[in-house]
Amino acid sequence: MTVNYFPPAGTDYLRLWTDAVIELAGGEETIEADGWFCVTRSNPDRQNPNAIVTQIIQMNLRGRSEHLGEFLFSLNPQIPTMGEETTFAVNKFDSRFKGYFNVYFQLELLDQGKTLINKEPVVIEGVFGALPPIGAIGEMAPGDRVGMYDKDNPDSEPVMYMLATRKIVGQYVTGDYAARKEDYAAVKEQASEFCQTGRIGSIAEV
Repeated sequence: MTVNYFPPAGTDYLRLWTDAVIELAGGEETIEADGWFCVTRSNPDRQNPNAIVTQIIQMNLRGRSEHLGEFLFSLNPQIPTMGEETTFAVNKFDSRFKGYFNVYFQLELLDQGKTLINKEPVVIEGVFGALPPIGAIGEMAPGDRVGMYDKDNPDSEPVMYMLATRKIVGQYVTGDYAARKEDYAAVKEQASEFCQTGRIGSIAEV
């Protein structure tokens, strides 16, 4: 009998930290940002019980760059960020699943009043032991180079390129109970508080 290692379909608000190598006219720079993201997952399909569909539906990552100034990573609302998780090594708890996301985001350069978008996906892949993938690392493949374009002039030359990025998933933004009970309004409020202050009131983490 096939053992289903996937949790039921659901939605999770999780903390997220990222660093990225960007290429600009002045050279390369490694930038860092942290905040939160929200991801939903489906139940396995009967025709393909070893895979589930996933989608990132919200993301809010803030940081500061020498070349870019204050910036905010969020999702491009015009193109969905979809992915898939599959069972990988069933008997190895640290590498049970592998997955990917085709990420379409917008990078708001807050000091410059400009927003950049990618027209080709930034593909983030990883191998991890559980869902949600707390503690997991997702990365671009070596050699990938994705152009970032001015949102107001997308047919112009890229303003910069993404050369590499690494994303590390943290604990729940709020307590597990609120997320599992689909108390999304409260979770979003607490996620916003975390993004601004780096902490969540007296909510216990799991």
